[in-house]
Amino acid sequence: MTDFDLSAYLGVFLDEVDEQLQILDSEILVLEQHPEKIETIQNIFRAAHTLKGSSASMGFEQMKEFTHYLENVFDQVRNQKLAVTPKLVNVIFESIDFIKILKDGILNGNLEEINIQPFVDKLNEFHSHEMKDEEIPNAKSTKDQITTELDDYTKNVVISGLAFGHNALEVSIKLSNEALMKNVRALLIHNNLKEAGEIVAAFPSIDEMEKSEGFEGEMAFILLTMRTKQEILEIINQISDIKFVNINQITEENMNSHQKELAVPSPQAQLEQVQDDKPVGSPKAKINPTVRVDVDKLEHLMNLVGELVIDQTRLVDVRGRLADRDTRQEDDMEILDEVTNHLSRVITELQEGMMKTRMLPIEQLFNRFPRMVRDTTQKANKEIDFVMTGKETELDRTLIEEISDPIIHLLRNSIDHGIEPPDERERLGKSRKGKIELRAAHEENHIVISIRDDGKGIDPDKIKQTAINKGTISEDEAAKLDDKEAMFLIFKSGISTAEKITDISGRGVGMDIVRAHIEKLNGLIDIDSTVGVGTTFTIKLPLTLAIISSLLVKFGQKTFAIPLVNVLEIIRLNKEDIQTIKEKEVGLVRGRVLPLVRMKEKLGLDTSEEATEEKKREFVIVVGIADKRIGIVADKTIGNQEIVIKSLGPYIGSPPYIAGATIMGDGSVALILDVSSVVREQGTQDTETATDNKRKELEDERQFVTFKLDTEEYGIDIQRAKDIVSVPAMTKVVNAPKDLLGIINLRGNMLPVIDLRRRFNLQEQSQTKKSRIIVVENNQQDVGFLVDEVTQVLKTTNSLIEQPPSGSQYNHSNLIKGISKLDDRVVIILEFNEILQSINLQDLSAELVSQP
Repeated sequence: MTDFDLSAYLGVFLDEVDEQLQILDSEILVLEQHPEKIETIQNIFRAAHTLKGSSASMGFEQMKEFTHYLENVFDQVRNQKLAVTPKLVNVIFESIDFIKILKDGILNGNLEEINIQPFVDKLNEFHSHEMKDEEIPNAKSTKDQITTELDDYTKNVVISGLAFGHNALEVSIKLSNEALMKNVRALLIHNNLKEAGEIVAAFPSIDEMEKSEGFEGEMAFILLTMRTKQEILEIINQISDIKFVNINQITEENMNSHQKELAVPSPQAQLEQVQDDKPVGSPKAKINPTVRVDVDKLEHLMNLVGELVIDQTRLVDVRGRLADRDTRQEDDMEILDEVTNHLSRVITELQEGMMKTRMLPIEQLFNRFPRMVRDTTQKANKEIDFVMTGKETELDRTLIEEISDPIIHLLRNSIDHGIEPPDERERLGKSRKGKIELRAAHEENHIVISIRDDGKGIDPDKIKQTAINKGTISEDEAAKLDDKEAMFLIFKSGISTAEKITDISGRGVGMDIVRAHIEKLNGLIDIDSTVGVGTTFTIKLPLTLAIISSLLVKFGQKTFAIPLVNVLEIIRLNKEDIQTIKEKEVGLVRGRVLPLVRMKEKLGLDTSEEATEEKKREFVIVVGIADKRIGIVADKTIGNQEIVIKSLGPYIGSPPYIAGATIMGDGSVALILDVSSVVREQGTQDTETATDNKRKELEDERQFVTFKLDTEEYGIDIQRAKDIVSVPAMTKVVNAPKDLLGIINLRGNMLPVIDLRRRFNLQEQSQTKKSRIIVVENNQQDVGFLVDEVTQVLKTTNSLIEQPPSGSQYNHSNLIKGISKLDDRVVIILEFNEILQSINLQDLSAELVSQP
């Protein structure tokens, strides 16, 4: 007989259970809204039937019995013998949740302890079928009791085995009533036990077990073994359709009690019987993680690996020929360059392909939420339309599990105290049914997940007051916070906007958990909220935790990698922009105070080789984790690079501020900065350290990007200037407005370019090497403006900006915000909102869309 190890299929079985439970969850939501849809009912019945069949195949009796009852209910719905009511739907959802408990019981090794009867009773209310007593797993068998008698020879064998240190066990087993080929299963059990030790007696005998007639599936064995009870139990449970197992220890003292009934013990008794051989608590099942991969993706990877092997052979061959002095090295170097370039392309594709095997559609995560939203909505007595978009977006499977809790907390918050009650919404002129949108999208090497609702929004004043009452901040500190900063206070532990505590939310714990999870994943979170309109939470994460895009920088002479997902921007700060407040360095960045960290000092790097003269400007990398922002001072930025994260290993452990290491192209090792630990230690709400005087000074400061048109110098607010680029090739637009020069491709996006000379009726002039395009941020469509030359970043103050005098020589005065006079310079500050409004952007966008 062959020993069939069903544990090898446990991972596949659990994947199947998850898939069918997800089908049930989503399809029953559809059934609740459309009980007449035959296709939905068929899908539900098919999923329940699959669960019953697969659990029976694996021998998980509890799950098989329960799903059998559930299948009966679905069968009655299918045959129109049972109406779909809210009560039925709720019981079905409870049953699905109970199957998840049974699944956890399989994982934790305590499935037999779980009593299915209370949930069976709930299902029985909906159908007339009742199982016979012997079909109920917890029922006790009162017939077909078996007796074991040990003769003198068997007793002597057992005593000898005990003397040699063996365990003597009486193993009693009962197969399920409906098990097929009971005699075959009995022989499988016999052979498995024989491999674990020596069977000195069997009841009934092996010959009687082999007979198909008369054998009812009850048996007992006397076994001498060096294995423990728990190990024997695991060996037996590899065979399916086993109802109960009872294992008793045999000693010389109890040898005379040789007659013993084969009783059916309770699951608790079975647990107690094996607990003297192992630590308290049942063992967890060992599961090998599995990922279902598209066959086409695997074929593509195999082809790429084949190409790598070919290229490797060519490289070895070329290397051998280069070693020969008679070889023309110039020709071989060309071949080597060709092969190397091709190898780089193949490795890049291979990396992307391997990444895709780890990627799963976020749909697998999103599909869990409609059920949760439905249940929470019912508890909160709300009416909500839940919409999900971007479910096809792919994300690393490890991140999918990690990001689940933050999304759940944010959705529950939106439902419980974001969306107003129906009557209140109606009174406010809104629809009775609120709307929550869960959206996922890729942005470069990141994934962005947003949760948006059209509820009452977050009141910053209320948040401030709650924080003051909790003692989180003082009234003076609260007065310095703007609305955005105040909203970020909800991530502090204990801060909540809920008017009362419910079982859904209101204790101020959920958002603290959200922040902790986002920090753990090296992500960012942002809030955008308008009182009375709604709130949007945006989470930005890396696509994977294994291979990341990073910014390479120099701290002293050492190279470090900073995960790019944490990098917000890179700036150069002048010496006068770096000041000390409360004995900490801060940078003044666009009117805000940013805490600065000098990593050289923190990491204890040697600075003896550096030049002693003081720098006039510093590189500052602005990084963030969750809701916090800081600036890291670096000596040099090298560039962006994809890196593979390597652990430092147990010998080195986890040094402060270091998340791991990576191997560079030249073979050297670069350390990866643990941004989360640096930010947690140094990061603050950026204005918490600012004094009132410094605040006023910052509010008065203004910065403009200045540029020339003809003989005049103009300025645009630096916050409106999104980018400055050289003039690339431009595509003309048919029937374009007179100011539109054409469109350019800016990092994959079409960007319209306006000629400011034409806009101001200046004489046209040919473009020069100094000509630039300033990209201006706009809600509808970013726009580029062609200028003659970009001159500098002008720092000034509001007091030095004058309004243009009426009747002055400056034309288009409605497009001019003011005039800044510095020494002998006059800079005209443009009102770009007016300029953008004067251009019909809707017609412009339509014109761009119509282009081939």
